[in-house]
Amino acid sequence: MRKLLIASIAAAFLLGCGSDVSTRPCQRTAYCYKTKDEPSKRKCDLDRAVAEEKAKRAEEEGNLSTRLYEDCWDF
Repeated sequence: MRKLLIASIAAAFLLGCGSDVSTRPCQRTAYCYKTKDEPSKRKCDLDRAVAEEKAKRAEEEGNLSTRLYEDCWDF
């Protein structure tokens, strides 16, 4: 009986419960943007106000490549 219960839980996890990242709650929301001088590197901060200020500064300098967006950090 116990093995059947464990197998059922494992199957549910593998077939849908927890297999899709979007269904899990985000542990920490990071606020990120990219600049033109380093387009492959995202710059992130856990404090939205700080990230907005940095992105605004980059935009004023003409260096903002990607506007501020939310990312999920699970660690």
